[in-house]
Amino acid sequence: MTSHSHEFLELQAALAGEYSLQRELGRGGMGIVYLARDVQLDRDVAIKVLPSHLAQSATSRERFLREARTAAGLSHPHIVPIHRVGEAGGFVFFVMSFVEGETLGERLRTNGPLQAAEAARVLREVAWALAYAHGRGIVHRDVKPDNILLEAGTGRALVTDFGIASGGDTPGPDTAPGKLMGTAHFMSPEQAAGETIDGRSDLYALGVVGYLTVSGRLPFDAPNLPALLVRQASEVAPGVGRAAPGLPPALAAAIDRCLARDPRDRFPDGEAMAASLAPAPEARPALPPTLRAWLGARNPLLVPYMGWSGVFGTLTAANLIAWVTGNRPDGPADIVLLAAITSLPLFPIVGFHLNQARRQFRAGHTLADLRTALAIAQRERVESEALVRDDEEPIAHRLLRLGTVGSATWLAVTFGLLLSGTIHEKQIGMPWILVPLGTTMALGALSNALDVQFIPNRLREWWQTGIRDRLWNSRAGEWLARRLGAPERSRAIGGGVFRATEAALGVAASELFAALPQAYREQLSGLPAIVEALEARAVEARAEIDLCAALVPSGSSSTEMLASRRSSAAAQLAESVAALEGIRLDLLRLHAGAGDLAPLTTLIDAARLLGEDVDRLAEAQRELNEATASGETNAAPMRP
Repeated sequence: MTSHSHEFLELQAALAGEYSLQRELGRGGMGIVYLARDVQLDRDVAIKVLPSHLAQSATSRERFLREARTAAGLSHPHIVPIHRVGEAGGFVFFVMSFVEGETLGERLRTNGPLQAAEAARVLREVAWALAYAHGRGIVHRDVKPDNILLEAGTGRALVTDFGIASGGDTPGPDTAPGKLMGTAHFMSPEQAAGETIDGRSDLYALGVVGYLTVSGRLPFDAPNLPALLVRQASEVAPGVGRAAPGLPPALAAAIDRCLARDPRDRFPDGEAMAASLAPAPEARPALPPTLRAWLGARNPLLVPYMGWSGVFGTLTAANLIAWVTGNRPDGPADIVLLAAITSLPLFPIVGFHLNQARRQFRAGHTLADLRTALAIAQRERVESEALVRDDEEPIAHRLLRLGTVGSATWLAVTFGLLLSGTIHEKQIGMPWILVPLGTTMALGALSNALDVQFIPNRLREWWQTGIRDRLWNSRAGEWLARRLGAPERSRAIGGGVFRATEAALGVAASELFAALPQAYREQLSGLPAIVEALEARAVEARAEIDLCAALVPSGSSSTEMLASRRSSAAAQLAESVAALEGIRLDLLRLHAGAGDLAPLTTLIDAARLLGEDVDRLAEAQRELNEATASGETNAAPMRP
């Protein structure tokens, strides 16, 4: 039996009845971390234990307990919470929340640099956590990728391991002259020199983390520790843009500013750094390449299938006409058979989409990821159409459409009469067949060149969504996704980052709610419906903002009305997202050990009121839409 297993068994014996140890999660110089089950609360926790050989040292015990006391005094959504500090059976330990996921260091070692959008989000969340700690006089002093946890599913970043944290410019015993505390590659120059430090030292370390996260390289490296410290203290850090070309300017500037040698040239605090990394209001994260490829996948046999359905569909319609006119008394059987043959391609088409989706599920994407990708594609299509569509259809297009429809009707009636035997080509002559055929083809070609629309908007939108959209946005799609092995949480690289803020918050809130104990879920039974409604209203508001931005014509008389619509939609979006953010944060606090449901019930009531306000706003917008359309119609005769 190894010494480790012996220590595991002794610790389990000391904690029997309170915690049930499951396995070791990791170990470092100042502690071993175990996954355990809290017996009374029936939840997973992480227990950090001071190794027995260090527990004999008063200095080590004091440092370990100082970490526990320091972290226990911090309550923030992006800091791992401490639940208990204790001693039992000669062991010194503290209990903290178990974060299912991996460290940023593990993610980088496994998958390489993060995408820019995900890296910016992680750095922003860590900056918030550090700002909170710095505001309470605590400097972490060991910010590095292995001390940043990434929660599975939500991707939330949490700071951990305050083992060498200090109270600002009041150094503890571990900062004695000649003794370096921290990880050399991530130390600020002033920390490496043993000078007085403040929160800006942690921001330097976060800049190194950011540099490594986006490029896979460190800003400084050297064959030994003295040479590394000399380079950090004497050289200007190379710009991250050289190591990671194509990085967004705001992210590159934030990382470079953190790496300034002089603390006065860095961000004054974490809040300022987080603000610099805030996404632009109109910015949208790009879809991952896997989902973009999925959207672009086309069935290689789609054209033959459509030809098949077109031919047999025409025969079905002809037999139906003949039966209705009395020329085919036994027509129903043929019609049913032809209709079945017409629909046969539906099965391989659906099979193609099922196989394509199964590949995405195996790559780690969830059904929610697929639905979000479809919504993004739909929004991009609407925006593109809005940009190319004229404010008012020219009268020439109306006449062309009328002529084309009339000619096509003439042609259809002629063929119908020929098929039914009412007339014969020898009776009417070939010109009566060739003229409508040639006219329809000529007018149709011209209409196609001028982009004349024949299909009503609603019918066109229904057709454009296609089988794939209707399949995966239906209840049947949910059932099929489960059968195809769709994961409940995204495991793909950068999974969920492409989502709009409201979608990401909605997914996070839903997952946090599902992980609550049964009693909590029963008391908050109305929460999922509120989250879904808020997300839907935010999506509508964002679509309205985008549409207004695309439709505002320079110098148009409707510009003021569209600006008013856009402003109202922006207010609706901000309120809905704020409500979702509040719900997510209160659910996080609930998971962190807060047992008070009052904040959440208050938020639910406020969200319901917000929903009523949004409904009234939607009604007002509909009236404004009508007024806008009426104003454009009245103004049309005045246009040159």
